[in-house]
Amino acid sequence: MARIHVLPSDLINQIAAGEVVERPASVVKELIENSIDAGATTIDVLLENGGRKRIEVRDDGSGMSRDDALLAVERHATSKIRQFDDLSHVRTLGFRGEALPSIASVSRFLLTSYDGAEEHGVEIECDALTGRREVRPAARDRGTTVVVRELFENVPARRKFLRSADSEFRSVVTVVSSYALPLHRRSFRLEHNGRAVLDLPAAATLRDRVIQVLGDEAAGYLEEIDERYETAHAAGFVTRGLRFASRRNQYFFVNDRLVRDRVLTHAANRAADSFDFDGHPAIVLFLHIDTEGVDVNVHPAKTEVRFRDSSTVHVVVEHGIRRALGGAEEGGTLLREGPSLSGGQAILPAQIAQAGSPVLHRTATEFTPLFQQRAVVQPPHAMGAATLPEPMVDESPQLGDLQGRVIGQYRMSYILIDTPGGLRMVDQHVAHERVLYDRYFARAAEREPVTQHLLTPMLYETGAAESAVLESHLQELHAVGFLMERFSGNSFAISAVPPELLKSDAETFLRMLVDASIEERSPHLLRVREKVCASLACQAAIKVHRALSGEEMARLVAELLDSSNPYACPHGRPIIVDIKHIDIERHFHRK
Repeated sequence: MARIHVLPSDLINQIAAGEVVERPASVVKELIENSIDAGATTIDVLLENGGRKRIEVRDDGSGMSRDDALLAVERHATSKIRQFDDLSHVRTLGFRGEALPSIASVSRFLLTSYDGAEEHGVEIECDALTGRREVRPAARDRGTTVVVRELFENVPARRKFLRSADSEFRSVVTVVSSYALPLHRRSFRLEHNGRAVLDLPAAATLRDRVIQVLGDEAAGYLEEIDERYETAHAAGFVTRGLRFASRRNQYFFVNDRLVRDRVLTHAANRAADSFDFDGHPAIVLFLHIDTEGVDVNVHPAKTEVRFRDSSTVHVVVEHGIRRALGGAEEGGTLLREGPSLSGGQAILPAQIAQAGSPVLHRTATEFTPLFQQRAVVQPPHAMGAATLPEPMVDESPQLGDLQGRVIGQYRMSYILIDTPGGLRMVDQHVAHERVLYDRYFARAAEREPVTQHLLTPMLYETGAAESAVLESHLQELHAVGFLMERFSGNSFAISAVPPELLKSDAETFLRMLVDASIEERSPHLLRVREKVCASLACQAAIKVHRALSGEEMARLVAELLDSSNPYACPHGRPIIVDIKHIDIERHFHRK
């Protein structure tokens, strides 16, 4: 049996780094927390290759003396706490004394700091590969700079699990903008590969900082959260009337500490679900609670907390958000005119019948023939027929053998086809989505975009994290017909769009693309292209509750049969449902 022995300090640091440092965003998080605790008013973050190659964080905080800087790279050395009882009164973001030595153990690490009291600053360089540590005098203004190069260079097993540079970069953008939210009097700046991508100057009010992060579109929809219950106080903002397809714009802070907590998210979801609307509102919630009522020492990353009285926390958060959204009795007012799930305007029932199509323009008052005298849907030509998978429904006719005829439209949403085996229903929206997806994908692959120039360019304003996603997708957006470039800050100028997309739908599509891509890990160009084409096809496709003529229905079905996969849309939803003739006769007791 192997003898028990004490692990060397460098191995201990690497083990600790596995809990504290997961990716470049984790490094940025720890360094920003140190800068905030040091009282910095200006924090600059510089990245190369998404932080995989280089991370630099500069601040104008209190700085450190030579002795303190040397202790800072030692394990469990901190200025935040002194004794056990201090853990129940922690007000600083950092307190464990693990971040700097953990980062230094898995990278090429350089720390430069000056406290303004000594003759000169100090520079400490650590090399994880060789274990070398050098200390030398340095010149800089009051504050601290930390440079991290070649993260996980000495731990190849960890390095191969890093995401693509674009994905890591987007995560860093989220971290920086999140920490800027509660500190509106401080400025944050982020550069990537030498270009400024995020600039958040000091804001006059907390509301202004929230608008800086969420984007100007949120300004008209922000409602204030202000709820007290016993010792807990919930404050912040929620968007009333503006919702998103994901919860990416929901931020929760406990005593100004960014956290991920099930109690808070459940309370927020309960409040939002009380209202009859699709999607998720943006939420920036600040929970202020007595330090003895929350344990922040749950995980080394310090993003998880445990409440002593979680029921009180749940009540104050749920009621605060519910009240800001208008209360249960006012839920109907959430359907006021404003962006819908994907950013378009809210649709009232009376307007559904008049909704237009980006491609097939027809008013709902026109007569749609229910029957046709002859079959107009013919099998595709043998030369152009695609290889199709086996049908999912047993004994259903093969698409290539289809000799059916379009007999009508069910509820202006589903095309009905009389086939030899029974009745076939085709979802017109997802069918058109599949046809458009193949068209866009072919254009992008062949680099032959078709564009429609706008008479006057339009500006698209977005938040910090969203602008990073669009920046990484510009090449593929150009390939499908968009002509757009960054204008200033987080805004983009759009001078041309694909011809199938209405100008008014461009913002909706871009928001859908961001929602679909914000957590994308794959670095492969093909995956990015699929995201762009799928989101564009979904937005440009004809909608449900849209009356079609017999000719339009026949043309759509014929194009569907010629597509790469007539059975499912790019998002995986089914397109075709077959009802066997024998089942129909059984319902009428004929069999």
